[in-house]
Amino acid sequence: MCKPMVPVCNRPMALYAIDHLRFAGIKKIVVIVKHLGDLLRKQIEDYWTPEAQKKAGIEIFIPNVNSEGTADAVRKTKEFYDADNFVVSMADIVTNLPMKQFMEYHEEKKAYATVSMKYIDQMATKYGNTLLDNNNRIIRFLEKPSSEEIYLSALTGGSSEILPIINTGIYCFKKDLIKDVIDSTQMMDFGMEIFPYLLENGYDLFGFLPENSYYWLDIGNPLTYMWSNWDMLRLYGWPISPPGVRQGDLTHIWYENNEKPPVVHADTVVFGKNNKYGQNVRVEALSSIGSNCVIGNNVVLDGAIVWDNVKIGNNVKIIQSVVANDVEIGDNVVIKSESVIGPNCKISAGKILDSKTLKED
Repeated sequence: MCKPMVPVCNRPMALYAIDHLRFAGIKKIVVIVKHLGDLLRKQIEDYWTPEAQKKAGIEIFIPNVNSEGTADAVRKTKEFYDADNFVVSMADIVTNLPMKQFMEYHEEKKAYATVSMKYIDQMATKYGNTLLDNNNRIIRFLEKPSSEEIYLSALTGGSSEILPIINTGIYCFKKDLIKDVIDSTQMMDFGMEIFPYLLENGYDLFGFLPENSYYWLDIGNPLTYMWSNWDMLRLYGWPISPPGVRQGDLTHIWYENNEKPPVVHADTVVFGKNNKYGQNVRVEALSSIGSNCVIGNNVVLDGAIVWDNVKIGNNVKIIQSVVANDVEIGDNVVIKSESVIGPNCKISAGKILDSKTLKED
């Protein structure tokens, strides 16, 4: 399963990315898919039917292209871009970047390209870092540098800021970029090729760092994936929120189709539809339950991320772990400590899985 298809609180990440764009008033959205493209296309088209698009006042296009990188994807879909500026957003992040403010900033700066950015004080060496001058003009890119490189570059690059600044994967460009750079070169990727080229050739390239920090999370491993679900339930990404009917303005509880589950549950939970529950089921905080699941008696789900079509036996505990689609779990099983159970796995009765990762045989 490609990352944009992965559900966060029962909704694929790609659908959150579309929400993020349309909430900012963007009416024309081009989704460019590659790996497992047909599956992702169907997932989007099933949700965003022509009727749903018309009701929301948007148009979504999913062209058939075989792109070799982010810039090449724009090259091969250039006929869709008819405005003076266009936005490129990655679909494997969860964020509430203030998109309208981002686009307005790009126009105010009369920028050729603007990159969304964020200060970060942890895992900084995992990402490419950026140096800005006092006007937020980009002066240097550092590709996944060491902490020493970040510090030294900040001291020598003309900026007083030492806290690392990372690229958070959303870009705004002048339409001229397509004819001036993308079509006139063979460059394929924005991060590795286009941005360094713009910098070297004196184009107006700016970083967007809003005064009020925004939520952003790159889902690159099981722990950050769980964080993304928990943060969504806490509404850290507002106005992006879980699917379903929220059970009151002061709660963080969502029921899909407004189906109230016959279980004891805490706040900060989301439930899918068409589930069957046994007796004495407890769903603790920060849990996400998918759809079409069968859950036995005396089950405890605590910080659990359960996808669709999962069968859970009696006397089972799932604690701060992920259970993917079509998993079967026997009686008296304990799954805990950031365990990840891949699709179609079968777990026999009595097993204790502590910090384990299981994949389909």
